[in-house]
Amino acid sequence: MPKVKIATHIRSYSAGRYSTEKTHLCSHHQHYLDRSPEYYIKQASTKSIVLGQLVNLIFEQTQRPPEQLYRSCDGLLQLQRKTDKEIFDKACSIAIETQCLSYSFIRKVIENNMTGATEQNTHKPLPKHENIRGEEYYNQLSINFKTNSYDTN
Repeated sequence: MPKVKIATHIRSYSAGRYSTEKTHLCSHHQHYLDRSPEYYIKQASTKSIVLGQLVNLIFEQTQRPPEQLYRSCDGLLQLQRKTDKEIFDKACSIAIETQCLSYSFIRKVIENNMTGATEQNTHKPLPKHENIRGEEYYNQLSINFKTNSYDTN
């Protein structure tokens, strides 16, 4: 069987960069080249302020090229459509606070119902009684033990 040349293009010498020719992509994938970080930030901001902040932080990561982050952003937008707005926004807030800026982290927070776990519990005061050591006890530099005076002679 004879070898057939499918495509030729100039070699790219820039490290870590994509060199994709739009005409070489199938029609189902050509729309991805029209997308950009700005596109996703705008889409996310129209859905939710917190989601917009999260997507912006995702693109500020320097470890990965923006094109690799598009699928995460697509997943977040899809997850946002399927999830209650309040729960999704809380999950995004948790992701921002913990700096776990990934689709899988947010999905797990939602699946495990962890959005209510960070709410502050109201502390009940302890009952007053003689066994409670106060703040003064723990702030002292040395502990004075009370000893029984038994004569050991």
